[in-house]
Amino acid sequence: MKKSPRILSSVLAVLLVLSMTISAGATVSKTIQVNPGITVYVDDSKLVPTDINGKIVDVFASDGTTYMPLRALSQALGKSVAWNADTRTVYVSGYSADDKNSDYLQTYFGISPFSGTVSRTDFDAALVKIGGKKTDGTGSLTVAEAVKAAVCAAGMEQLALTYTAPVNSDKVDERLAAYGVTGVSKTYASYVAAALDTGIALSTYDFSAALDATTASSLLMAAVNVSGHGRNYLGMASDPDIYSKLQSAWNSFTNFDDEKLTNLGAKLVIQGASTGYGLKYDGYNANFLPKYTLSYGHSDITHAIQLIGLLNSEGINAKVQMEPKVSIYEYMVEWGDPTKVQATPTYKLKQIDGGRWLCYAMEYDLKLEFDTVADKEAFHGIIENYAKKYDNRVDTNGKPTVPLLSGSWWQPLYSSTVKMENTSFKLLKDNVIRDGAYSIHPYSLPENSSKIAAVVASVAPDLKVESSDLYVDPAFYNYITGADHQ
Repeated sequence: MKKSPRILSSVLAVLLVLSMTISAGATVSKTIQVNPGITVYVDDSKLVPTDINGKIVDVFASDGTTYMPLRALSQALGKSVAWNADTRTVYVSGYSADDKNSDYLQTYFGISPFSGTVSRTDFDAALVKIGGKKTDGTGSLTVAEAVKAAVCAAGMEQLALTYTAPVNSDKVDERLAAYGVTGVSKTYASYVAAALDTGIALSTYDFSAALDATTASSLLMAAVNVSGHGRNYLGMASDPDIYSKLQSAWNSFTNFDDEKLTNLGAKLVIQGASTGYGLKYDGYNANFLPKYTLSYGHSDITHAIQLIGLLNSEGINAKVQMEPKVSIYEYMVEWGDPTKVQATPTYKLKQIDGGRWLCYAMEYDLKLEFDTVADKEAFHGIIENYAKKYDNRVDTNGKPTVPLLSGSWWQPLYSSTVKMENTSFKLLKDNVIRDGAYSIHPYSLPENSSKIAAVVASVAPDLKVESSDLYVDPAFYNYITGADHQ
């Protein structure tokens, strides 16, 4: 099992504080006794501290305090580090560039990955694709000018101009000095200062240098995020406050409806074209990278909170978003006598033709963008062990005889829009039908998509079906096919 990155980061943060014990500006000489050869592990991987030239340096303890190189420590924490020799000041700031920036820009905006020095033409084309405007200059493009363009694309131009307001004309110089940034021309100074304060740029950038590929992708991705066109999520699974954020999000959800789509969805079930569907609203979409993402459906908020805790206990991190949905699906009589099911504000049953029943439930899709594909693949085994009912694990009343998460289902639903390496995941079709910002998602076997299209053409000919691949866990596939209840 992996060690918790949150706990490790806390330990390293303590080391950071302990290692900075000499007052700024002081020049002292002191002989100390040390205990060398201290070993540090980061998520089960041995950390080999090096200096700026790549030379291995030692970690040691002295008088109860552990010391390690600040640069190595910062890199372990995902931070950048800069040194100002004139003021003898170290700046630890900003997370290093996300290695998925290029992937995201290509997936959602069609921006091809950059390489080497980025030309003005290529950067301008990318700016337009994210909703920004081309740069004003000609010739080679500096980082400072690219920062200005990113600030404008992020919708922060007016903020940048306030840095030179008469009420505090020194503000721009004060803010740049706070980050240890020097040598930025007045043309771009206010934009660079605003970019640093909003996290669009990092203090470690060489603002006078030619724009490189990594910096270009970072600036564009920052502009996308600040303008609200990037990922839409609550936080990381490893965040200490993720549990309260999940609870708050769930408490904020209210029933929503699109009468045209719900009527159509019910007809799909009644006519046997689908076993159910989910009604969703685009405003909650996570906009995650499909390659690393799973969608996990459920109706119990306690289950979601415990699931995130379970991921942390397994050392697996992920970006987390909770998307509400109104789920309507056929209730199977083997789940229990439908006439004895108590209705609640978020759950009720309704009888339809042929003695069948539809369930109307307020649910959620927990979207998880994992750090790695390996972590995404590991999710299935975690659910099988801790959040999935089986006949040989329950008593005669259906209660688990082995510990499971609260509200665990016989047929949990988790899916990927990208083919899984685990061959037990089976292909279905997500037949998306849209009405403005609302959409319903009746799933079907690939060969049955035509049945859904036929019902839509008959009941709502002005709407269309957009079918896409969906790879689902075996238990839900069994539900769709009627093969088994587990």
